[in-house]
Amino acid sequence: MPAPVPESGRQATGPYAPSDQTRSNLYFGPANVTWAGELSVSATSAPVFRYHEPSTAAADQFAASLGATLQFRPAGYLGSYAGHDFTLQVRATVQAPAREPWFSLVASASAQPADGAAPADAAGAFLVAHSLAPAWPNVVTVDAAGDQAKVRYLRRFPVPAYGDAYLVDGEGERYGLEVDLNGGRLALVSGPLPVSLDFADYPIISADQAVRSALASSPAAPGNINPPPAVRLTAAELVYVVVAAGDHTFYEPAFLFSGSFLLGGMTYEKRVLVPAVDPSQRSS
Repeated sequence: MPAPVPESGRQATGPYAPSDQTRSNLYFGPANVTWAGELSVSATSAPVFRYHEPSTAAADQFAASLGATLQFRPAGYLGSYAGHDFTLQVRATVQAPAREPWFSLVASASAQPADGAAPADAAGAFLVAHSLAPAWPNVVTVDAAGDQAKVRYLRRFPVPAYGDAYLVDGEGERYGLEVDLNGGRLALVSGPLPVSLDFADYPIISADQAVRSALASSPAAPGNINPPPAVRLTAAELVYVVVAAGDHTFYEPAFLFSGSFLLGGMTYEKRVLVPAVDPSQRSS
């Protein structure tokens, strides 16, 4: 089984501030890390989920369920479609950085407003009406600024003897399905294309092993801070990440460590992703 590959960040040479990252800037370069937190995981195994790459026929069927018809097939996409008051694109799995098949529904300017409904209510009503409501466990968050709002359904995976673990990308950001509203009108819906998942339980490393792996891990990118900053990792959690492997792809458990440091009056965050599946079960 292939191991997760952390992303190197938008600026490979130093810290950067993602548009959705408001707590601190992220840093992926070299650092002298120490562990100063607590990690207790009683689970000795966790499910690994797998799906086969969806076909163009599956994408066409998904689009048809929304009332959209095929227009053309751009390179790297399963199809581009048009509906009554929206356009739809369905993308295949991206190998690197790994991301599952994805759809993006862009509403036309003629889309009806949500009649003063709160963002979460407006988003939920649209998803239910179009059979797009997530079938997987999730936590809903709302980020609003002025007349714009983003409603996110952050995906989670159930892990026996642990609880629900968030899905994160290679930078450690939680994600799932997102609904964007502008002036009370639906602007964009984007999220993972529904696929059938198989799963099997795999042994995972212990909390102590995870800590040792985090401290010994190589940086995801070169850095331009000299000397490398000293970072105390203070938090850790079990998460899930996408791992692409040709015609099928995995959702695998991993440990996400994080800690912060100050530089030039700014706070930066260092994140470290460690594969959770026991090394004896990994192919790379």
